[in-house]
Amino acid sequence: MLSRTFAAAVNRLLRDAEWATARLVPHAGKRARIEVAPVYIAFEIAGDGFLTAVESADSPDVSVQLPPAAAARFLQDRQAAWKEARVEGDAELASAISFVVANLRWDFEEDLSRVVGDVAAQRVGQVLRAAARFPAAAAESAAANAAEYLTEERHALPTRLEAETFLLEVDELRDAAERLEKRLQRLEARAADKADR
Repeated sequence: MLSRTFAAAVNRLLRDAEWATARLVPHAGKRARIEVAPVYIAFEIAGDGFLTAVESADSPDVSVQLPPAAAARFLQDRQAAWKEARVEGDAELASAISFVVANLRWDFEEDLSRVVGDVAAQRVGQVLRAAARFPAAAAESAAANAAEYLTEERHALPTRLEAETFLLEVDELRDAAERLEKRLQRLEARAADKADR
């Protein structure tokens, strides 16, 4: 049941992506199993590059096991999630599937607009994109607040100005040390010249 739903959803996306079906056609007749324990989906590549659900996941040409955490991140960063997968079997088929997964895009606003209209679909898209950005923005804000507390309230970290001043002084000290070293080398060279005479 899950395999049929998956194949139907992917085939819907493949209809608008000839490059993807062209990438899968050379693997026609091969079977793949993608597992996020305890569930899995199994499919076969058809002659036209589309997917056909298969009931039995026995003897797949390629098997991909995704850790549950990677599967949860899949919607945000497909490539990073796919890199955590354990792949066994046909490397060329795995590479083709990986390429299609990384580059196949679903224009959900377009599909949603057919049901609710263009304006409502665009608003839903804006809300979903804002919701997806929220965790990163919250983490950035928390980090900025923690840095401000540690520098301004607790004085556990230097302020930006103090750090820049310190780095500038380190650079000046390094330059002075290099000048002193060159001067010593010149003096040693003169002393060696006098000793040779």
